[in-house]
Amino acid sequence: MTPSPSLVAAALERPGVRVRTLVTLRWIAIGGQFATLIFVGLYLRFPLQWPSLIAAISAAAVLNLGLATLYPRNARLQGNAVLLHLAFDLVQAGVLLFLTGGIGNPFAILLVVPVTISATLLPARAMAALLVLAAAILGILWHWALPLPWRANPPVLPDLYMFGAGVAVLIAMTFLGSYVWLVSAESRGRARALVATEAALDREGKMSALGALAAAAAHELGGPLGTITLIARDLVKALGDDPVHGKDVRLLDAEATRSRGILVGIARRAEAEEPLPRLPLDAVLHEVVATQGPARVRVTVRTHGDLPVVRRTPELLHGLANLVDNAVRHAGSAVELHASADASRVLVTVGDDGPGFDAGILPHLGEPYLGPSRSTSGGTGLGVFIATTLIERTGGRLEFSNRDTGGACVEVRWPRTHIESPVAGATVAG
Repeated sequence: MTPSPSLVAAALERPGVRVRTLVTLRWIAIGGQFATLIFVGLYLRFPLQWPSLIAAISAAAVLNLGLATLYPRNARLQGNAVLLHLAFDLVQAGVLLFLTGGIGNPFAILLVVPVTISATLLPARAMAALLVLAAAILGILWHWALPLPWRANPPVLPDLYMFGAGVAVLIAMTFLGSYVWLVSAESRGRARALVATEAALDREGKMSALGALAAAAAHELGGPLGTITLIARDLVKALGDDPVHGKDVRLLDAEATRSRGILVGIARRAEAEEPLPRLPLDAVLHEVVATQGPARVRVTVRTHGDLPVVRRTPELLHGLANLVDNAVRHAGSAVELHASADASRVLVTVGDDGPGFDAGILPHLGEPYLGPSRSTSGGTGLGVFIATTLIERTGGRLEFSNRDTGGACVEVRWPRTHIESPVAGATVAG
């Protein structure tokens, strides 16, 4: 019931960044750097290394002009290309700081920016490489940077203080980068898992529409084909023994009869694939079990209480089917579905006699793309996330646990007013 591997692989691709966005951000940085030099050098009259500083800023401007010229505005950069551009921005900022006091320069905190941006665009390994580069730049700035520009004698800061300032910047980079990477990874995982969920629902909707179209086509074609069949039979009676046309007339009658049988079969399959839109909950559970096909373990359904009549929605069917499919894959010999209801709520429990949920993954079930590091089974958690999302759309809430007797247990609870179809009784009775 989970999406195909190709769909999941496509969903895991990194988003990249548009060239226009990268160019705009770099122009903003260049403008800020140039304005700072003008203010500090001309207004405050601090002595600056003008040729070297202008050269460093000009290098960024030339790169930006080249980027805007060589790429279309809506082109996207990904992977190593993004890493190289962010590394350039980091080195360029390091050169400016090297010429203006190093870590003692208050603007040293801006080294955090490229690393933080990389956390939203690059995998963890690439971001770690950028952190290593930033640490090397901080080390150079701490030990070899030129003195801080000053009108008179520049203040001399203790080496220990400078070292602590460099460590503080490095810690800020690491913390902010890691935090942004975790948040953006979770956001991307949830968004892509939702895309996979929508794709599954869209496929279900198209299959339902195809079944309805097949039924309508069979109904519409039934009339003309019936007329053709009657005429063919009359021709057989009149010309069936004719030595010239008899064989063709009998073949026409046989093919018309065969075509009529094909249309009847299509109509029956379409009706079987699109049953009543509202069914008793126990009938829905039996349908979910039937979709599993011949299972390697025994799957049983038990009911208790006055079960409601519910809407047979793709969300409900796919959500429950994902839970049952997960239980069947991990069960030892049996899976049990138990449904009960009272005046206020409806409860469906899916239990198995397998090893149960991993202790480390249990608190995180329902999150997308958990990763094999959290689970000994190597699963990504996408199937459970899809089931959680779909069932929550029907008003239900899920609770995951391990049974005292062994095996996993998933409880799905609905307020009765959320899941019960208000006109289901009249529909079923009809």
